[in-house]
Amino acid sequence: MGSTLFCEKLVSRRLAVFPDFVLHQCGNAAIWVDRACVEQQFIDRLTDADCLFAEPHCQIIKDQRKIKVGRLTLPIAGRPRTLFVKRYNTFSLRYKLTSPFLQSGGFRALRGAAILRAAQIPTALPVAAVENRRGGALIKSFFLSEEIAGGETVDAYWRGRLLGVKGPEGFALRRRFLAELAQIFKTLHSEQIYHNDLKDANVLAVADRRENHLRLILLDLDGVVRMSHLSPRRKVKNLVQINRTLGRYLRQPEKLYFLKSYLNAGFAQRTLRRKLMDSVMRESRRVDRLKTRHD
Repeated sequence: MGSTLFCEKLVSRRLAVFPDFVLHQCGNAAIWVDRACVEQQFIDRLTDADCLFAEPHCQIIKDQRKIKVGRLTLPIAGRPRTLFVKRYNTFSLRYKLTSPFLQSGGFRALRGAAILRAAQIPTALPVAAVENRRGGALIKSFFLSEEIAGGETVDAYWRGRLLGVKGPEGFALRRRFLAELAQIFKTLHSEQIYHNDLKDANVLAVADRRENHLRLILLDLDGVVRMSHLSPRRKVKNLVQINRTLGRYLRQPEKLYFLKSYLNAGFAQRTLRRKLMDSVMRESRRVDRLKTRHD
């Protein structure tokens, strides 16, 4: 069984921020795993990671054509770890034919975690990624990450924890939340990082009341890429994604405050502000119309 450092096989030296990941080749399975979790029993399970979904205590969170997600607790390296397991399915003949030339979903998710960590953007702690290939063709792949205790999607956090707080305290809490959410978008875009699905369900809010601190954590990492130049169109797409989801629960002044926090000094430029607002609203309406037709 051979192994190499994750930074040598997965990302360039500039993004090699998970140097403790190692690669294990087991039959048709390539397994990238955190060195702290390397034990033979766990490696054997990952060789055919579908067995994790068959565990009696595994809770199936999502089971769709493209993906399957489960949650379970396993003893790894002497202590229990609660994990989310995401399976990426190869569901079309065209994908299977081109898969020898493509990175798997599990591999892309691990790469996405490295990109975000390099930009100091919080995400779930990755534990392992698995590719199963036969003759170079991808059969299936998996991404395993640790559960984020106490996390809520930002829409649930907004509705359940912020909307009901009255008076100046509630006003200040909502403003702070919107400013921190906008900062995530601003950091991504200033670092030329694109996340292809920045809807509310892919951003978790974790509140630490003892330290009066809020962490915002990104999920769904297989669509995260760093580009040499992030186009205005992609930036608008991200703003549309959050506007069409979390934006359903925001009043117009709150949307404007989010935009002000995102643009910072640029918000004072009326032409820039108006152009961005018009682009986001126009594209939001266009996507809504398309969704309505398909439904």
